[in-house]
Amino acid sequence: MAKGSGIIRKVAGKVGDLVYFVRGGQQIIRGVSTSTKNPRTDAQMMQRMKWPNVLAVYKVLQPYMKDCFENKSGGQTDYNRFMGINLNSTPVYLEKDEVRLGAAIVAPYVISQGSLPSIQVSGATPATDIALGTLTIGDATTVAEFAQAVVQNNSGFRFGDQISFFKLRQEEDSLDGYPYITVSAIRVCLDPADTSTLRSVAPASGFSTVSGTLGTDAALSGAGVAWVHSRSVDGKTHVSSQRLLVDNDLLEERASADMLAAATRSYGGSNSVFIRPDGTSGDATTGGGASSGEDDDSGQGTFG
Repeated sequence: MAKGSGIIRKVAGKVGDLVYFVRGGQQIIRGVSTSTKNPRTDAQMMQRMKWPNVLAVYKVLQPYMKDCFENKSGGQTDYNRFMGINLNSTPVYLEKDEVRLGAAIVAPYVISQGSLPSIQVSGATPATDIALGTLTIGDATTVAEFAQAVVQNNSGFRFGDQISFFKLRQEEDSLDGYPYITVSAIRVCLDPADTSTLRSVAPASGFSTVSGTLGTDAALSGAGVAWVHSRSVDGKTHVSSQRLLVDNDLLEERASADMLAAATRSYGGSNSVFIRPDGTSGDATTGGGASSGEDDDSGQGTFG
């Protein structure tokens, strides 16, 4: 880096492999690398092929991501955290035309991460490990009764805590047949004084009694579900770490070697293809978007 001084007019911009800018009244000239490091190993190519679906699911969930990641490092956004965690998850492959039309596949991605104990979820008709004691949730059950049952039968819950239920349903476009996702998200505060009915604020799809525990009223078919426990302490939100429980049928097809091959061919072949964060493809020899992306606030950041 060089510092320029004198009576010439200070400039800013790029000329060739030099960048000019002004800092503290001084002209600064910085050299930039003219070489592009964009390796094309099989592992890196496969990692890039996983990116579009993770990004597509994030876009669907983005309105609900506030406070879902408790311990982001300085400057890290929900987008950074979501992508960084879930790029290491089960691969889901999308073809180029599907990405262009906004396709997305429900996958077992992590949707929250924090210090509260995780809620365990299992079963064909999903149920949590949140015990409800003798309570069987019905149309007349109040929020107060639900709160009492949760707090009295589960040592990790307190009054004032919240339970959120997420359901991502796999849909198919009636015209082009491409898959997309719809999301519903409900949050219930464990308020022992709330006499309104639980059904007025929370559906049976996420707040039903299943064998004495909190669960859903239907089999997991073409959907992904998760319950998230949150608590506000001194202005900071603490959350449980949760991963979507999903119906594996479509996921297995989309994670197969045949689907990888089909997706790769749609981008132009395994020797050159990479996928940018926006779903477009490029030639790895030209450099570009393997490590850049549109953030949820139009910035770029590292993943971790």
